[in-house]
Amino acid sequence: MTYINKEEIAKAIRSGKGINIEEILDEFKGMLKEVYQSATEVELTDHLGYEKHTKSDNPNYRNGHNKKTLRSKYGEFDVNIPRDRDGTFVLTSLRNYRFARMNPS
Repeated sequence: MTYINKEEIAKAIRSGKGINIEEILDEFKGMLKEVYQSATEVELTDHLGYEKHTKSDNPNYRNGHNKKTLRSKYGEFDVNIPRDRDGTFVLTSLRNYRFARMNPS
């Protein structure tokens, strides 16, 4: 996961580069995307009952992703929502967020 490095920000200010709030916002949105993406993968693993790339007797398995655009107070960003073969996976970690548009896959 990427983190905003305080030392790098201080170095940029000392060197006269300054900081760009848009760059910080973009970095933050990238962090949010990584967190949401990881959360959805963990939810699907819990739903299926086995880790990714692990053999299982469960007839339901991972079946790709659906791309969604998530709208937050920091702007919009795309996330890939995993899906299962049976279509029984219901995402709960993003239930309080709005999708900007629904992209059927």
